[in-house]
Amino acid sequence: MRSASNFAMLESMSDDILERVIKVVAEAQKLPIEKITVESTFEELAIDSLDGIQLLFHLETEFDINIPDEAAREVRGIKELAEGVEKLVAKKAA
Repeated sequence: MRSASNFAMLESMSDDILERVIKVVAEAQKLPIEKITVESTFEELAIDSLDGIQLLFHLETEFDINIPDEAAREVRGIKELAEGVEKLVAKKAA
């Protein structure tokens, strides 16, 4: 059942935002883009807390958003990251 809900979440997430988030992560971490999937965790990608802070700066610049520190602490993977960015982009557009 979990995979069905994940699929629904992925369908609702903007492909453009997901692709841009993955691209930013790949560039910031100097990783091959094909190594990063929506299901990748920061642990799998060897992204530590310092890397995470730098990654947030890159994402804020890419999307022209402000990511709150408390929200950033909760993120553990690419899917959560993309969902959070999408919410902030939608909030800014409203």
